[in-house]
Amino acid sequence: MRNSGFQSGYFFKGYVVFENNTSLWWLRFLKKGYRHCYMLICISKKHNLWLELNPMSNQLYIFKHESLLGLDYINHLKTSKNVTVLPVEFQQAPLKCAPLGFFTCVEFVKRILGIHKVSIITPYQLYIFLTNS
Repeated sequence: MRNSGFQSGYFFKGYVVFENNTSLWWLRFLKKGYRHCYMLICISKKHNLWLELNPMSNQLYIFKHESLLGLDYINHLKTSKNVTVLPVEFQQAPLKCAPLGFFTCVEFVKRILGIHKVSIITPYQLYIFLTNS
């Protein structure tokens, strides 16, 4: 196995964004406000560039956000309704295969953050884990 590019210190900042996305009918069974999650990673402090890694049900959405005119994208998200933005630190995952799981937004974020806990399957469980760590 090789080392991850998401090692602590490689990227400047990271955030997990939790939102109340209900575009799929079965997401209504999840806790309100925690029905979808994705990653925002700062790729340049100097130019305030952010990479959004958003695993949707039909494709992986990757978008580069450039904060033009001094706008702060993170603060904009924090003031949005039904959105929770949580700062995270990148860690090197254990050098073993991650447990098998369905490809969900939670599993995607767990893989980026190096979390190998099989008991975390919903966005709210991920939120609780990250706020208690």
